[in-house]
Amino acid sequence: MNFLDTRVRIRHSCPFCDFSEEFPEVEMVQWCNGSNEIVQVTAEDEETLTAVLKRAEKALMARQLVRDSGMSAALLLPCRCHTYRSVTSIAEDCGVWLVPPVIYDHGHETYRVLSQSKASLRKFISEVRKQGTVEIQSHQPREQLDVVRDLSLVPIHFFGGLTGLQVHSLVLAFENGLLEIPAKMKMDKIAKGEGVSRSTFGEHLRKAQLQLLRNSYPFLKLRDAAKRH
Repeated sequence: MNFLDTRVRIRHSCPFCDFSEEFPEVEMVQWCNGSNEIVQVTAEDEETLTAVLKRAEKALMARQLVRDSGMSAALLLPCRCHTYRSVTSIAEDCGVWLVPPVIYDHGHETYRVLSQSKASLRKFISEVRKQGTVEIQSHQPREQLDVVRDLSLVPIHFFGGLTGLQVHSLVLAFENGLLEIPAKMKMDKIAKGEGVSRSTFGEHLRKAQLQLLRNSYPFLKLRDAAKRH
């Protein structure tokens, strides 16, 4: 059965969007089971992360579960999706499905929405727009869902653990052809354009590449094993 796969970026008044607006550069990734919510927060420095955790305890009634050696922490808090007109409740009313996780940044939340008809998707977007703004980032018909071949794998956010500088270095490297073979531009020139040394830019880029590999390694390993059999 065909369905529609849509990504939407939303801004409306809700506890998480409001919290994200207080800390626009901090990325939050949220999973909810209807009773509790797990939120991973990632900051660019330890001072910001400490401030976020302190504020989350007060504003969101969040309890810290784990804080890693980097700039990320996982929080646990009670679900409040049905205490206000949330995107989750709108999705239920309109007959569409939200695929976790939800990503928050700069006061906005990004959802992956699955719908069986254009009518239900239009209704969902129309109802959300009564609460705030909606930007459709991508939209495509699909015939099947992504295949999960190992249920023991826990999905993780692909960009988890990346700092803003690391993300920026990846974007610059790709846009300037640094990663192509042969490279279209030298690292020295890109670094100079950013006002940093070659070694500093190179460090951000290597750390970003390593973090992406860490995040995707379980899936790469699984695919590698499948191709060998």
